[in-house]
Amino acid sequence: MTESQRLEIIRQMASNNNATQLSPVLASFVDDLRADILAEELIVKHGLLEATERDVEDEISHLASQDNRADEDDDFDNDENLHDMTAVSPTMRAIFED
Repeated sequence: MTESQRLEIIRQMASNNNATQLSPVLASFVDDLRADILAEELIVKHGLLEATERDVEDEISHLASQDNRADEDDDFDNDENLHDMTAVSPTMRAIFED
């Protein structure tokens, strides 16, 4: 493709891109980004915000779900906290007895 053909394609794309409205999905995404930026600016300017009752309730529900996970089967092979670390295996005992 020649340079003039590429420039013509770019010109056509630019002229077709003069839409005045955003699609609803893109508009929602832009609104979310604006809200995130405003929240970040607020925190940077004024510091962290006080915890609200809703924040506390969310944390309680998250911790409650963690308790449910604690009831799952323990992984005795990979969790060193479940092993008796004072016990010495016969192989290790043989190494240190020499």
